[in-house]
Amino acid sequence: MDKISAEEFPKKLTNKVIDILAKMLGEAPVSQEWIEINKKLTDDQKFIIHERLSQLRKEREKTRIESMTKEDQLKEKKKREEFFENADPHKFYGNMGQPETPQEFKNRYGVWPPGYDEHGNKIVKD
Repeated sequence: MDKISAEEFPKKLTNKVIDILAKMLGEAPVSQEWIEINKKLTDDQKFIIHERLSQLRKEREKTRIESMTKEDQLKEKKKREEFFENADPHKFYGNMGQPETPQEFKNRYGVWPPGYDEHGNKIVKD
């Protein structure tokens, strides 16, 4: 089972269900199924799912680093250290990971950004 629909959503969250929901949450853009399930979740359940997503990402990064050769690991570490040493605190690096268009915002968060109506049209104030 790769996804759970809102109709199949169980009342009790098992570890297997939490893993599936965390993977669904990690998709970009989030699916319509996730948006519907998210409406049914309590804050505590959302916290558990976000924590599991964080664990999955850390495990994936650890696996990626372990699969690299020692030389590649040292190169990446050196590259990261150089970036932080030379980073200009006044330089704008962009809103990394933020949607660039209203449609991307809608796809990611399930709602139109502020200043847009329910059809995606910009609200013009006279």
